[in-house]
Amino acid sequence: MRKTKRRLIKTGMRKTTAHKRFCLWAVSCFFATDWNGKGIEKMQKFHFSTTKTLVNAAVYFLLFLAGDLLSSLPFDLIFSFVTLPGSEWYVILRMLGCLLLTLLLFWVYTIKRLHLKMEDFGITFGVQSWGIVLAVLLPAFVVMAFLIVGKAEINPLVFSDRILVVVASMLTALKAGILEEMLFRGFIMKLLENRWGKTVAILLPSFLFSLAHIPSMESFTVGGVMLLAVSGTLVGVMFSLVAYQGGSISNNALIHSVWNFVMVTSVLHISTAQGAYGEPLVQIVIPSDNILLTGAGFGPEASLISIVGYLLICGILIFRKKQITPGASKK
Repeated sequence: MRKTKRRLIKTGMRKTTAHKRFCLWAVSCFFATDWNGKGIEKMQKFHFSTTKTLVNAAVYFLLFLAGDLLSSLPFDLIFSFVTLPGSEWYVILRMLGCLLLTLLLFWVYTIKRLHLKMEDFGITFGVQSWGIVLAVLLPAFVVMAFLIVGKAEINPLVFSDRILVVVASMLTALKAGILEEMLFRGFIMKLLENRWGKTVAILLPSFLFSLAHIPSMESFTVGGVMLLAVSGTLVGVMFSLVAYQGGSISNNALIHSVWNFVMVTSVLHISTAQGAYGEPLVQIVIPSDNILLTGAGFGPEASLISIVGYLLICGILIFRKKQITPGASKK
């Protein structure tokens, strides 16, 4: 009887330990970032062989895809029998399910398989003031530039539909912003940095980030793919600089989410009159179909205006780093 009780106690402790560790991680992450704007780097140094580095990076990418696929299957099955009052409800539940499931898959692999902490990959909570400024500045600059060359139109939607569009757009933006930053600027970047240094850690995931968005293109042309490769790599470098200056992915997750909310979801569409689609809250119609303005098959995120916006943020980050680096003014 005593042996049986001991086994039951040990089993119960094992079951509760994982739950407690997850809760403690969520709480400790909140306090792991300096709120005065100085990133705290308390990340554990881990070293994997070349093979293990590449395998772990591939596993994280597959977990990213699996979270999206596995979360879609039950919702697609349920809503094939259940009729929802609006398509936005499907988006809301689907994005929320994907976000939570992928977060769980990332956490389980990191804690149970690699025996590391999420903080070791720079995954902490705590947005800094300069991150909020950049999150507003980037889309504001791009939208203002498009308003100069185009014309804004507001779609007459009822108030309840507007609320649903905003909520669905927020969850869509958060899901992509958080998970993509965890994958590319968290897991993959830190794995590559510990093996090959910061230069490879910034450039390679940024290029892969651009390639990962090619399937999202509506039409494929040589010019469109090249434009996406340049803009996608540049925005990846921008997010990497944000992550290194902040000491975590929290600031770039915010910038990425706000950018997606404004530029990608149904809040705002930027297109030519011929390429207009969907029912966004606001639409900016531009007069030219030049790929440098439209972004070709990917959209305005790959346009020359957006590229200038990415360069602007990179310039601000480089200038800020020089200002806060000790002795920079003496050089």
